[in-house]
Amino acid sequence: MGRGLGWTGGLVTAGAVAAVLLAASALGQPPSADPIADLIARSDSSLRRDYLDPLLRTSCPRGVERKEPALIDLAATPVPLQGVNPFRRDIGELTFVAGFHLTSNDKRFGGLSGLDLRSDGGLLAVSDDGNFVWIDLSADGVTPKRALVAGLLDAEGKALKGKAGRDAEGLAINGDVALVSFERDHRVLAYDLGECGAAARGAPIAFGGFSGSLDKTFDRNGLKVSENQGPEGLAITGDWMLLTGLETQAGGSAPVSARALEAAPDFDLAIGEGAPELVGLDVLPPESDGSLRLFSLHRSSNALASNAIAFVETRLEAMLDQAGLPARFVNEIEERSHARYRATSSRVLAEMNVFVTIDNFEGIAARQLPDGRVRLYVISDDNFSAKQRTLLMVYETRAPR
Repeated sequence: MGRGLGWTGGLVTAGAVAAVLLAASALGQPPSADPIADLIARSDSSLRRDYLDPLLRTSCPRGVERKEPALIDLAATPVPLQGVNPFRRDIGELTFVAGFHLTSNDKRFGGLSGLDLRSDGGLLAVSDDGNFVWIDLSADGVTPKRALVAGLLDAEGKALKGKAGRDAEGLAINGDVALVSFERDHRVLAYDLGECGAAARGAPIAFGGFSGSLDKTFDRNGLKVSENQGPEGLAITGDWMLLTGLETQAGGSAPVSARALEAAPDFDLAIGEGAPELVGLDVLPPESDGSLRLFSLHRSSNALASNAIAFVETRLEAMLDQAGLPARFVNEIEERSHARYRATSSRVLAEMNVFVTIDNFEGIAARQLPDGRVRLYVISDDNFSAKQRTLLMVYETRAPR
């Protein structure tokens, strides 16, 4: 879950500062007295001019009028964590806050796969049938009260076509920009919802010159990714570091890439060893040392498995790949291409099976609370089937001791 458009992420205190000091050393010059200020001063230079601005102009071209999403009816019926014990609250390291079975008479509602928090405190979801769904929450920050919907558009402003074109799975929000990942036709599109609303077009992420498709990056990393096990998880930091997680496993873990938005993914992180397939990701804003807390959602295709659903927290440390690092600063995009993360710890927060209330969970969103707890929102994909439900479940980690 990103916040804002500025240079506010962990690389200011880790990789980016290291790059400034390293470059100064290579030139035989003393480092700047305030390298962080130097970075902030130029943070809106090449990255914004050469990458972000053209991307957002593609999503919201000049002359396109803003359009609001359509209001639809929404019913939210409370559900417990466990039907036979409706007062149960604890499961693993999590506390159950609330659960809701969401229904609507609008046929576009359903199939919700990706989820993230909006800057106004509400939720945004994407449907694997090609729709955005806004879910507004009550003042408690938990109870759904209203829903709106709008179709996902391509770069020409037309509705996405076919299952391969519409199969949206992952969602990450940075400020007012939504990034959506797709299976079958493996790609990520950027939508400037703040500027154009429901009229925003899907601007393809180029991934370091790989023509908007993730397939070549899979090949480059030696990954065999089926059409229905692609980029299910998506998260973004405030400084546009994109985390992309695959449902396809490698060596019993989920391959995750943590790279600059404009760089080619490398899927060098192994997340959730021993857990089921990864289906959702979210990340908190960087901590003071630049580290990230990554929350991943895992779901087994075997609903009777003892860990049909698993929640995993992984801590990532910011680092600088010094291979090929230029002796002097070239531009921000070149500098960002050397930013990496490595996993330093991992823990399973909870495992769930059919003895508690679960469904086809596919989307997760994380919010840091003032007392140190983390609130996790989880959404399920009902596949537009009467045999499944759209569940919105809310859990929290325990307060730090």
